[in-house]
Amino acid sequence: MSRFGLRLQIVGSGAIGSLLAAGAQKSKVPYGLATRPAILPTQRVVLSNGDEVELKDNDGEKPKLSDSDILVLPLKVYQLKSAIAYWQPRMTPDTPVVLLHNGMGGLEILRQFLPAQPVYQATTSHGAIRQPNHSVQHTGNGHTLLGSATDVTKQNPELNSRIKLAFEQCLPPVQWQTDMKLALWQKLFVNAVINPLTALHNIRNGELGKPEYQPLIKQICTECQQVASACGASESLDNILQRVHQVIELTAANYSSMHQDVHHHRPTEIDAINGYLVKQAQKKGIDVPINTLLTEQIKNLG
Repeated sequence: MSRFGLRLQIVGSGAIGSLLAAGAQKSKVPYGLATRPAILPTQRVVLSNGDEVELKDNDGEKPKLSDSDILVLPLKVYQLKSAIAYWQPRMTPDTPVVLLHNGMGGLEILRQFLPAQPVYQATTSHGAIRQPNHSVQHTGNGHTLLGSATDVTKQNPELNSRIKLAFEQCLPPVQWQTDMKLALWQKLFVNAVINPLTALHNIRNGELGKPEYQPLIKQICTECQQVASACGASESLDNILQRVHQVIELTAANYSSMHQDVHHHRPTEIDAINGYLVKQAQKKGIDVPINTLLTEQIKNLG
């Protein structure tokens, strides 16, 4: 085993999973990239500085995971059930799992299958996109937020440190979060604006900086703020709007993941983003007409 004492078992060869694998290869962190038989794995990642990484040290899929393997799930939320069902018999009770995806609701799905497993949640603002030639382009640098989803009294501080160190080598910089709930809501605020609007209007992220989109963006964020606050994740509307516009500016040249899903006729993550917000609003008795409409409009595109 490496000096990190851990091996990453990355499931799927999506853009972020492939970027994570490239970081592992460059940093000599042992890793395996497991893909479905019908999907050709990513072979090459072009980093934002122009460096190309051939994923040649990938050792694929282990038939049985040990306590020194980290099962990393950089998947769409709707892909989690089948992935967990496949990997559950291959894990020990102490194999750590890292959820790395847009949207929310993944932890609830995982806990249905793995109620006592050590689980971590991560979110990243790194940009990446799959290309037709089995390669992935790193479209923009960002940072990664990582934290434990396990009750603080049951956490293993040494394991926390080792997982943080491994991710610091692969998807830096990494900020450890004691409250991932707020961090994930903050990511949801951004995704709830950028993803559906860019998909519906067929535009790059930067177009959302135009004046004609500002009233709608404010309405979306107002509803987000009300629901998040009711769910125990308080954030001011000004802070939410500032965060959204900062990401719009930083990723101006990018197409959002939902735009790409719609463009390529793939399922979207709308149920884990605006749809998740709508469900939480219903539980709290809060009216969210704009997010409800956006959810319906995206679903109607399919």
